[in-house]
Amino acid sequence: MKWFSIISSTRQEIYELRNSEKKLLTLTYHPDSETLRITANDEKRVFLIGREGFLRSRTVLRNEYGIRMGQLIYEGGQDNQGTIEVYDERFNYSVQNNFPSKVTIYKNAESIVECELPAISKNNPTNANHDLLVITLCWYISVEVKKQQLEVYA
Repeated sequence: MKWFSIISSTRQEIYELRNSEKKLLTLTYHPDSETLRITANDEKRVFLIGREGFLRSRTVLRNEYGIRMGQLIYEGGQDNQGTIEVYDERFNYSVQNNFPSKVTIYKNAESIVECELPAISKNNPTNANHDLLVITLCWYISVEVKKQQLEVYA
């Protein structure tokens, strides 16, 4: 899997998640309103994303009604590893900041996905964009796993 940065401006940033040549989802991030618009498998969703906490900073994902859907928590004050909770599922992640940057998502100490991240732009040197890409990836994984489980039992 690989994230591609399609458009990056001060008003919006558009990313695509691809697996080989297949587009899995499109993510549009609006920094001013802190909203994410996700299009995946003919489904469109709007999420609010923000940062919370003072001593223990975290990135929080809320649905369009303001209900918390997930959060990304840094481990030990480092921003390249931590824990992600989405729909009461717990994932761990680790970002390798070499070129190209990659994130590995773990569940129960087992690697479930590795994904290449786009380069951080010089205009936005923080890792905030990587946070929203990583939490969106975990959201997508948990939604797809639930769909596959429902299809098996249907």
